[in-house]
Amino acid sequence: MNTENNKKTEGIEYPMLFPIKVIGASTSSYEKNVLEILRKYAPDVDDHKVVSSESKTKKYTSLTCTFSAQSREHLEEIYSALKASPLVSIVI
Repeated sequence: MNTENNKKTEGIEYPMLFPIKVIGASTSSYEKNVLEILRKYAPDVDDHKVVSSESKTKKYTSLTCTFSAQSREHLEEIYSALKASPLVSIVI
């Protein structure tokens, strides 16, 4: 396969910094578990750049994490792994 095709998919050039938002029920282990899953595929996630916010009712927590996406397949793999977690409700 041509390396130029690997770097460019649908007008998007990889690698690129990619923010992902993960929403789930607020529990004491939620953030730790989400970051563990994410780091299996994107070890460059920086704890200091993770943005966490709770819903008004404090029932849900949203985590926005930025990492270096290597390809569309890489992103799909991360989305699938996060969605498979019972702690995760939504991945955007």
